[in-house]
Amino acid sequence: MYYFCKVHLQSRKDEEKDIFVVLEQSDSTPNLTKEFLMKNGQYQDYCLKYKPKAIAAEYTVYAVETEIYANTQDDAFQSYIDREDAKKIAQGEITIDCMKDRSTKRKKKKNSPVMLMGIAGGILLVGVLAFGLGSKMGASNANTETNVQPAGNAAEDGMIVPEQVEIADDVQQITVSIDRSYSAVPTEDLQLKGAVVDGAAQITLPEFDKTDFFTHVSGYTWGFSTVPDGKQIEYYGGATYTFTADTKLYRVLVKYGGGSGTKEDPYLIDYYDQLELMAEEKARGYFRQIADITFPSWAAHKPIDTINELKDDPTAEYFEYDGNGFLITNLTAPLFGKVSGAVIKNVNIQSSFIDSIEYKNYGFIAAEVYNYQYTAEDGKTYETGETLIQHCTVSHSAIYAQYPKADTNQPATEVVTAPVVVPPDLVEYDENGNPITEPTEPLVIEPTKSAEYAIGAITGLGGQIENCYVTDFGIFAYLDDYFLYAGGISGKPASVTNSGVYYYSAQGKIFNAGGIAGSGSGAKMHDPTGKELPVYYGGSIQGCVARNIILSSEVAGGGIVGEGSTNAETAMITNCYANELNLTIGEYDEDGVLLKAGIAGGIIGCDGVESNGHYVSNTVSLANLSVIGKKTVSNFDETVRLAPDYAYYQQNILTVLNANSIHPDAPKAIFTGNFEFGDSTVFGDETGGSLAYPAEIADLFQKTIVEEE
Repeated sequence: MYYFCKVHLQSRKDEEKDIFVVLEQSDSTPNLTKEFLMKNGQYQDYCLKYKPKAIAAEYTVYAVETEIYANTQDDAFQSYIDREDAKKIAQGEITIDCMKDRSTKRKKKKNSPVMLMGIAGGILLVGVLAFGLGSKMGASNANTETNVQPAGNAAEDGMIVPEQVEIADDVQQITVSIDRSYSAVPTEDLQLKGAVVDGAAQITLPEFDKTDFFTHVSGYTWGFSTVPDGKQIEYYGGATYTFTADTKLYRVLVKYGGGSGTKEDPYLIDYYDQLELMAEEKARGYFRQIADITFPSWAAHKPIDTINELKDDPTAEYFEYDGNGFLITNLTAPLFGKVSGAVIKNVNIQSSFIDSIEYKNYGFIAAEVYNYQYTAEDGKTYETGETLIQHCTVSHSAIYAQYPKADTNQPATEVVTAPVVVPPDLVEYDENGNPITEPTEPLVIEPTKSAEYAIGAITGLGGQIENCYVTDFGIFAYLDDYFLYAGGISGKPASVTNSGVYYYSAQGKIFNAGGIAGSGSGAKMHDPTGKELPVYYGGSIQGCVARNIILSSEVAGGGIVGEGSTNAETAMITNCYANELNLTIGEYDEDGVLLKAGIAGGIIGCDGVESNGHYVSNTVSLANLSVIGKKTVSNFDETVRLAPDYAYYQQNILTVLNANSIHPDAPKAIFTGNFEFGDSTVFGDETGGSLAYPAEIADLFQKTIVEEE
């Protein structure tokens, strides 16, 4: 016998759906479990559409003698029930708390918690699961002193007073008095006492309730100081400190989470509204994140724009954001918008979804990265400097550039169009005085396709990207116009080194897509007004890996870059590999019929119109694809190897990936790969073993693995 379930899903009154789930074969009669249901593609599509907080699932188990499959159509299951060919054997109900129930840790690529792959009409479709992503991450960099969360009672002035342990009268004590004279009620000092042990007492200070909108100041932080009217926080709320004498503390309000914004004393960031204050003020200076940040579901993030000053020493950074290894989750827009001359490092964005109808550049770390240049009358050149994006991750996230789907539950309304009234003075007449009418057959003009903008996980456009990792990331572009470039790391970066992409899909209206970058053409310099200058730089992608990549684009698709060639000199693609590729390149109609074939390549899809080509060296490409799908100016040397899938798991691949790469026209520019093998359950699979990855991103894997709660 074969078994399946009909499941009725409901989260709210107008959010209902029936799905069919094929149960696994077993010796006994199988039953539907919560874990098995949560792995079902239709269930995950339901969650993606409605993003529910809780789901009630009523199900009935049926048995049939006819062999059934996971991809059997719903109407076939329903027909078994209607014809009574399916025997009802069990029924029940499952309640799922989508905010609590988590997906299990990924061991194999088929169990990825985000990318759900299926074939429909000959075109590979990918969905991104928008709920239930993990919360228990790897080792945190959190300072335990500043992350104590005491239990206590809320007070009138926004403080949560910790519960006090009763101390005997004969035990030596230390008292911390907190001034409350600023508050109308109460006015007496708050007394906190601690027993003295070895000359000191451990005392937990009150925590400030950031949900109390009467006392919380958006973007600012309350703390304590030993100085009346102090300007800096000496003691943070909710933390436990060691006191050796009675101490009087005064409440103090500081910008962000503290700090002064200098390199030695950066601004501290620990709450989502501090990022909003950065955006409001077009932040400058130095910033360091000191805690995980989750945006509330109702909060809409405004991207942070920060433009550096033109200066003769662009390496003297004026803006730096250090994510410090902490997470930012539930982000709904690029963290940074337009950026120049900045350093952004150690930022980990997870479980975030951009859903927008605006046609522009998109990236989770930064949307647009520019380098501005100005030449003074005396010939001296000033620059903002290129933006460095280092050691960052984007995981379990997606970018949706698409219009909202129509609500099919609403009754259809008839649209009545009034006839067009033509004023008499606009009527044209022929030479005989007869009015000229429109031809009965309207002239059909084929619409021309336009493409602009770039979209990627780390950046949409620009940036010198180093040591970054992207996993479980999707791009879904379905606006009226096409995106010109889409990439797993960046749509069109200045350069990318020692970075990796694992589980990435780009679908929709896209011209050129690549596993690492949509375009390898590099970056252009701009003048202070934003006008493009005839100065080109970058274009190199080195020490990178792209695996399990699913691309659907019209013009070109490549394992590393979609479109090659550049106007910069000596650009290279070296010490890279791409495998497990699924490239659907070309123009298709609504039924999935190929109208016009595109160009696919294992490393480069095809060259663009730029004058210089990429030099490809010490790189491994899949044997069933050309290294460069269509080359006009790019080329590769004898160090490039073609390999079948199993060869990527062999140790001798390191002899290619870790060799010295030298451009023949720039012998002093040497790049050496730094790939290594590790745990196969982290980067590889149980059947093939481990795959090589850049050593610089090994510590980022644990940050991006979703674990069972």
